[in-house]
Amino acid sequence: MANDITAYNNAQPIQFQSLDQLLWGVVKTLQYFSLPVMALSIAALGIALIASGDDTERKSRLKGWIFNILIGGLLVFGAASLASILKQFIGGTN
Repeated sequence: MANDITAYNNAQPIQFQSLDQLLWGVVKTLQYFSLPVMALSIAALGIALIASGDDTERKSRLKGWIFNILIGGLLVFGAASLASILKQFIGGTN
């Protein structure tokens, strides 16, 4: 137990050289974790859509969910790509 306490006391905080690196790290982490969640969600909603049969209200709701997930993915991945392109044109470093 004493070793755990000394390891805790010697721990280093996460350090970034600039705010830019921190923000891009957050964006990349968000993209890394959101893609599999989005894919699994769309797959599950697609199965539910197929299983919905003739229930048009449920189909409409499921299509809305799928559309919202795709819009969210467009925002997450498109905004980061657009920011990267703008950063290169403005003269920032990557």
